[in-house]
Amino acid sequence: MGQTYEAECKECGYKFEVSEGGGFTFHQLRCDTCGASRNMSFKIIGEPHLRYVKGLQVPYSMATAESDRRIQENYPGEPLSESDYHAAVETMAGKCRCGGLYRFRASPRCPKCRSTQLAKGEITECYD
Repeated sequence: MGQTYEAECKECGYKFEVSEGGGFTFHQLRCDTCGASRNMSFKIIGEPHLRYVKGLQVPYSMATAESDRRIQENYPGEPLSESDYHAAVETMAGKCRCGGLYRFRASPRCPKCRSTQLAKGEITECYD
């Protein structure tokens, strides 16, 4: 589950909202250069997601538990490790307009000065 929170840049003082984390049916990746985010739905990811779920010992989430169980029991493809899955999704996400790459572990950045030195404030929303 993802969340939105208030942030303040420790470098320039700019205040803004940050969305972080994916949901029950999508991943949120972030550009490693400018901090822009991109959501990737499991439906768009397709086979790599099925292969990743196949290799899990538990459901990906409680919201998808029934579907995940069916995948784990019936999907004929070979399981995919988390690192290989992340690499496949990052490749599918492509390049950001700024030229950076969308990554699972890229830090949020200030939209004004691109600093990663942020003060995390109050959570304003939780979402799927």
